[in-house]
Amino acid sequence: MKKFIPIIALICFLSSCEGWLDVNTDPNNPSTTEVNKLLPGINQDIGYYLGNRYFGLGYLASVYSHHLTTRESIDQYGINGSDVDANWAGLYSGPVKELKSMISIAEEDDNLLYAGIGKIYLAYVFSQMVDLWGDIPYSEAAVYPNFNPVFDVDSEAYADIIAQLKSAKSDLMNEESENLLVPGDDDIIYGGDIDSWLKVANTMLLKLYVQVQGTALYDQTAVDELLAGDLIGPGEDFSIPYGPSVAPDNRNPGYVDEYAGGQISSYISPWFFEIMHGDNDNIFSGIVDPRIPFYFCSQVDDASEAENPPEYANGTFVSLYFGSVGVNRDHAGRNTFTMLGLYPVGGAYDTDTRNRNKALGTSDGTGAAPYRMITYADVLYLQAELIANGAITGDLRATLEAAMQASFAQVDLVTAIAGTGIEPELDGSTEASDYIAAVLAEYDAAGAEKKFEIVMTQKWISKFGSAIDCYTDYRRTGYPVLFDPNTMVADGGPDGSGEVPVQCTREFAVSFPWSSDELSMNDNAPEQKTIATDKVFWDN
Repeated sequence: MKKFIPIIALICFLSSCEGWLDVNTDPNNPSTTEVNKLLPGINQDIGYYLGNRYFGLGYLASVYSHHLTTRESIDQYGINGSDVDANWAGLYSGPVKELKSMISIAEEDDNLLYAGIGKIYLAYVFSQMVDLWGDIPYSEAAVYPNFNPVFDVDSEAYADIIAQLKSAKSDLMNEESENLLVPGDDDIIYGGDIDSWLKVANTMLLKLYVQVQGTALYDQTAVDELLAGDLIGPGEDFSIPYGPSVAPDNRNPGYVDEYAGGQISSYISPWFFEIMHGDNDNIFSGIVDPRIPFYFCSQVDDASEAENPPEYANGTFVSLYFGSVGVNRDHAGRNTFTMLGLYPVGGAYDTDTRNRNKALGTSDGTGAAPYRMITYADVLYLQAELIANGAITGDLRATLEAAMQASFAQVDLVTAIAGTGIEPELDGSTEASDYIAAVLAEYDAAGAEKKFEIVMTQKWISKFGSAIDCYTDYRRTGYPVLFDPNTMVADGGPDGSGEVPVQCTREFAVSFPWSSDELSMNDNAPEQKTIATDKVFWDN
């Protein structure tokens, strides 16, 4: 009788192969996570929850900082816990969990470069969460199997965030790591350039110290050392990139929501537009900002072409007021309302040669605008604030001028990245130079407090599309001056229908409410806060 040896056994015998009979091992579902596979997804999640997506945290903060208006309850400062449920849960189950896992794996394997990068990302996410909510689950967050994490005091969480950034710098500078796995294409921001990540850590530390001025966490010595070191410079922005691809879709979520949908939800605040258009009596009166066609895109040549009577119209610009209870508030306007443009979401560039007799859609723009977390312009505005507050010496006027120039260069950079075919044309242009000169002339005639207002208002304009920091800045400094529906007149604009009735049913929220789901399921959660009075610790 012949004896047959199974071919797989013979092959294994001859080749001394190992693991051939591990039939329960699925290569498509590995049991361990490779640390260099995590960064792209983490970037996507951070941009999704913090950015301009409809009812994302950036969208909510845009309404509260009066970049946008909406027809939702938050238009009356009526934000509640259910409005933040999805973003709260998404941040904890997404970036927070993923980054803690990444840091743990990297430290266990002595891949300290990845540990350092992970700590920087986590510090950014947690600092934004504290800035929005104050006390949050921090020390026990995403720690399995604890499903009832305590809410850490906001100032204590911030102190540890600062410590983690310092630890991140040590990790990035550690040259004795045994398994020096260097990031490459998986690092979609800096391509593994560790010097750039060190600049981000330094700049983020500076940002946090500026935000905690007047508290026990402020460290003047640390600020002086950071300013003497390496910070984010021109072209080195800490931004999450997006692209023009539809399948898979890597476009800016704010672009997808507005340009690919059957309706729009992000209405540009008339208050914001009028400040940029030179129509506000309080600031920059008569000074038209050349960034307008990069920021907003009109859909009509004139208000007379609107589908329905517009609530607010100013030339080609059409929108509605914050807090409106007017008769024209809820009219349909998909083909009428001015939309988010090239700079915030990679939408269309507004030009008089463009055909405005059609609704904007995915054939307009690319969606490839980045979500800007910390930019070079931000660095200069942070320095300007420190100078204005007397924390450091320096020429406030020159720093403001440099910050405005960097803001214009930033628009050109986004224009080039978005790939719309529009040539960058702002930085150094006659229009930009004339605008900056006019703003500086107003600055020269102003007193100290007005000078500071000009600085913070220019920062607010620059950060359109990245509004969480604007919401933070307003609560910290009181600037820019925002539209108050209870005391200010909504006039409908020069081409509108006259005075519009506006009101506000609730007080301004000095912090966001906690997630309703979290409070109902977490045994260690506090009672819901009073958002009109429960401040974040740096709000002094």
